[in-house]
Amino acid sequence: MTAPSPAPPAASVPEDDPATSAPPTPLALARMFAGVALAGIGGGLPAHTRRALARRGWLGDEAFAETFTLAQLTPGPNAVNLAAMVGARLSGKAGAAASVLGVLLPGLAAMLAVSVVTLGHPGGLPPTLQSALRGAACAALAVLLGAALPVVRVGWGVRGGPVITVLAFLALGVFRLDLLPVLLVLVGAGLVVHRPRRAP
Repeated sequence: MTAPSPAPPAASVPEDDPATSAPPTPLALARMFAGVALAGIGGGLPAHTRRALARRGWLGDEAFAETFTLAQLTPGPNAVNLAAMVGARLSGKAGAAASVLGVLLPGLAAMLAVSVVTLGHPGGLPPTLQSALRGAACAALAVLLGAALPVVRVGWGVRGGPVITVLAFLALGVFRLDLLPVLLVLVGAGLVVHRPRRAP
C-alpha cells in the first residue's frame, strides 16, 4: 500500500498584489504622498506616485493609468488632482484630503525656504543653487517619461488606442494645435470606438 502523495504547496501570493493588499489608511496615504513630494524635485510626481503605489501594492498600472488620465483631464494642478483621485479611490474623502495635504505640505515648506533665501539675495539665487535647479529640471524629463510610458502601454493595448495616441502626438506635439479642440475630438473618437454594442 503506497503512502498518499503530499498535497502540493499552496501558491504564494505576492505581497504587493493590488487585489490582495489591504486598503491604506488616510495617514498612510498622507505619508506616502509626502515622500513622493519630497522625491519629486524637478517634477515627475506622477512617476514617483506610480512607483510608490506599485511598491505598496495599492494600485496596479492599469488602474493608475485610468486615474492619471482623469487627473490630466481635470482642471487644476495635475499633481494635486492625481493625489486627490488616488486618495479618494483608495480611502474615500478622508483619503483624498490626506493625500492632498501630503503632496502640498513639502512643496509649501520648500517654497517658503526658497523665498527666504531669495529675499536675502536681492540679485537672485546663488549660482550654486541655480546650477542645482537646472540639473534637477534636466533630470525631470526622464522622470516624466517614466510616468508616461505605463499610461501609453495601457492605452496601446485597448481598441483604437494606438491610432488615438499617434493622432494626439501629431496634433499637440507636431502641429501645436490647441489642447481643448484636440481633446474634444479625440474623446469623441474614443467614445465612438468604445460605444456599447448590442448583444447578438
